Amino acid sequence: MKQSLLILSCLVCLCLLLGCSDTRDQQRQGRDKNATPHFSVSDANHAVWPSAAGEPIEAFDERLTRKNFLAVLDMSGSMRENDCSGNYPTKADAAREALIAWLESVPRQANAGLVVFSTGRVRLRVPLGVDNRRKFKKAVMATAPSGGTPLRSALALAHQELENRARYQNGYGDYRMVVITDGQHSEGENPRSVVDEILNNPANPVQIYTIGFCISDSALNQPDRIIYQSANNPEELRKGLDRVLAESTDFNTELIKEFQNDEQ
Repeated sequence: MKQSLLILSCLVCLCLLLGCSDTRDQQRQGRDKNATPHFSVSDANHAVWPSAAGEPIEAFDERLTRKNFLAVLDMSGSMRENDCSGNYPTKADAAREALIAWLESVPRQANAGLVVFSTGRVRLRVPLGVDNRRKFKKAVMATAPSGGTPLRSALALAHQELENRARYQNGYGDYRMVVITDGQHSEGENPRSVVDEILNNPANPVQIYTIGFCISDSALNQPDRIIYQSANNPEELRKGLDRVLAESTDFNTELIKEFQNDEQ
């Protein structure tokens, strides 16, 4: 009898151990599904970005390593609310002021641009450029919160603008998309496909920063894939924007020129 109980106990322990192992494997697979993919040398050698689509480029940017900062501003109807807005009347007011203050810190030689979604529409309000700061500020102040949250369409348009700009820099440079959003995406507007398009291409250098303003969860909160920060007040919102600039890396243009000369 004792021997039978001992065998039964061993079998139970073995089943528990196997079950734990399966659970750990499932958890690991779940994490790996969201992690930034690892690429082989062959993958990297065959990857292309920017694509050859679009109008032919007649002249490259004189500064091939120019930095590019493209802001995506959520002006959906929920931005009219005053949760997390601090001393500002609404979240929209807090976001506008924070974005304009951030623009003052963007290097003058860097390209800045603005995508806004409001009234359910997504528009490139300010194309990437260096001499557009006044236009940028006017566009931000002219925004009014209304409509849903078409995140997928907004990220797709922002990515297209960054890629178009990259053609003028022969693919060199720094490309950062910074998203300010306060809500869940509208139906059919899950941004996952656009994020995958960016991250699954080893040649694509676009980095996505997201500030979840007064939101408990977001489809753009993807650890190891997107640099995400929650902001529960205007000060945290400003700090999140400052992080985009603080993590921007300087490149040596002369080294790029030397590299090009070596290729010729």
